[in-house]
Amino acid sequence: MAKTKDYYDVLGIPHRAHIRLVEESYWEQAHVLKDTPTRTAARKLKALNEAYEVLGTPYKRLQYDQERADATIAARRESHPGFLHAFVSLLGRPFRPD
Repeated sequence: MAKTKDYYDVLGIPHRAHIRLVEESYWEQAHVLKDTPTRTAARKLKALNEAYEVLGTPYKRLQYDQERADATIAARRESHPGFLHAFVSLLGRPFRPD
């Protein structure tokens, strides 16, 4: 599983932030970065634009949040399979009466 960027961290906002906070954070950071002509600033601005493109569009944000939730659930299942996983793996084996 490839690790994806956390766009909320890029913008410095909470995960349940309102769209206005997304826009305000983007514009504030972009305004500061545009006056700094360095490669680091250019990379940060690119990441900022990418984050704003996803989180600033309701449909893309919904998809992004769902993908993050699915990845979190899958990671938890892999790290802690638990009783259900053991039970299902036993049922998945073919029955062989000896």
